[in-house]
Amino acid sequence: MRRLLMLVIVIGLLAAAFIYFRKPGTPMPQMPALDEVKEKIGQVGDKLLETKTAGSVKTALELDRDLQPYSFDVSADQNDGVVLKGAVPTDELRRRAGQIAAAVPGVVRVDNQVALGAAAAPASASDRTVGENFDDKALDAKVHLAFSLNKDLKGTDLSVSAFKRAVTLSGQVDTPAQRSLAVEIAQRVSGVASVTDQIGVRGAMPAASPAALDAAAAARAAETAVRGHESLVPYALTVAAEEGRLVLRGRVKTAAEKELAGLVARDAAGRPIDNQIEIRP
Repeated sequence: MRRLLMLVIVIGLLAAAFIYFRKPGTPMPQMPALDEVKEKIGQVGDKLLETKTAGSVKTALELDRDLQPYSFDVSADQNDGVVLKGAVPTDELRRRAGQIAAAVPGVVRVDNQVALGAAAAPASASDRTVGENFDDKALDAKVHLAFSLNKDLKGTDLSVSAFKRAVTLSGQVDTPAQRSLAVEIAQRVSGVASVTDQIGVRGAMPAASPAALDAAAAARAAETAVRGHESLVPYALTVAAEEGRLVLRGRVKTAAEKELAGLVARDAAGRPIDNQIEIRP
């Protein structure tokens, strides 16, 4: 009975509303015009496209090694143009930012408003991040642990240096077989991308030991080593013999890379290295 009563009340309300809106002069609810709906949809679509374009340009800038340390503000318009704002220290970097933005699909015009001289690289730009250093230390520990779990390497004096997943092995072993085994074990450790073998064998007297080379030959050996190292290949570093000493020159991005280059050159030459590499983030 209660349900029937509720049904009668609802029907009565609907009938009253119908009669009210049927009266002359009573305005009917206004519905948006079709053109207006289309215009709104088009505006939303344009805004989404602008957001996508700006995001694509910003991502492209962040992927560039030289521009990654700097912050850029990117905005796009509905005419396929983008505006770049920010600050970098050199005109070369400013032009590069514009070129990268112009190369993004969908961009037809770039208004490069990037300023010069106002940008400061992040405080840690000359050093590696905490996370990167932690990853290297963790990889060092993993390789050392792998060595300790192999009885054939007992009594060896091995050192491990990891840098961006590239591992350099040094130290002393008793036999060439132990040297080969250490390299093989390091190569099989998860996370290791490459292994540089600088392990010495106790008692071995090679015909052309680096320590016995003259200065020019030692410089060539050191330069070959740094240029062949996976993490240092992009920098084209040089080693020269000057007044009886070896001088390492070039430019790198971080202090860690400078230190790595000095170690690699020193071990290859078998003598001290005057490390004059410049750090330019």
